[in-house]
Amino acid sequence: MSGWWLVPLAFAAMFAQDVLGVLMVQAEAAYRAHRAALLDTAQDACRIVGLLVNAGTVLLSHDLPLSAAVIGATLAADYSGSYTGVRLGQRLDRRAAS
Repeated sequence: MSGWWLVPLAFAAMFAQDVLGVLMVQAEAAYRAHRAALLDTAQDACRIVGLLVNAGTVLLSHDLPLSAAVIGATLAADYSGSYTGVRLGQRLDRRAAS
């Protein structure tokens, strides 16, 4: 069985973690404790999935192209997730960027 399905899973886990993390920080800054706690919990679930995928692939796999693809997907998701989270948070809070 091929492990290439781990590449989109790595991307999705990191993307979701970053979006939720940005929204969590914005909720904390606005003193929205319940929203921040929910987002933190959801972010932790994504972090666990991402950790399992990355550690399992990079440390345990002997497939170098697969490991490189998982790392690349994770890094791409890191940037795009943070960017998307900031834009989404801006829309949710209806604030202009400063």
